[in-house]
Amino acid sequence: MIRRRTLTPPSLQIPPELLANRRRSARRELSERVRLETGDRAVSGWTLNVSVGGLRVVIENSLDPGTELTVWLDGRSPRPGRIMWVQDEPDGSIVGVCFLDGPDGAEGGAGLDAGASRSSRSRS
Repeated sequence: MIRRRTLTPPSLQIPPELLANRRRSARRELSERVRLETGDRAVSGWTLNVSVGGLRVVIENSLDPGTELTVWLDGRSPRPGRIMWVQDEPDGSIVGVCFLDGPDGAEGGAGLDAGASRSSRSRS
């Protein structure tokens, strides 16, 4: 059984058929290694898609909605983010991450391009 946990209250959740109309920016498919760091914990995974406001990631472990973290995409500078929803799967989880320095995040900013520069610190 698949279980989805989210920060959005049930009364405000949007039916799946309307989600495409809710998006503020286009998503593009991207399969790239990603590392999510939450202070003393690091979780590795793969991106499924990315947009200006965030990304969708498949991970083996689970993180809770609301968890603030640092997103490390290969070859890009780290980005602050927050887990907005978690879909528990039999072999791991799919998580939705909102960039906190992007237009959909709390701080506002330049979106995906803000992390496009090469990082001097390599993560694997």
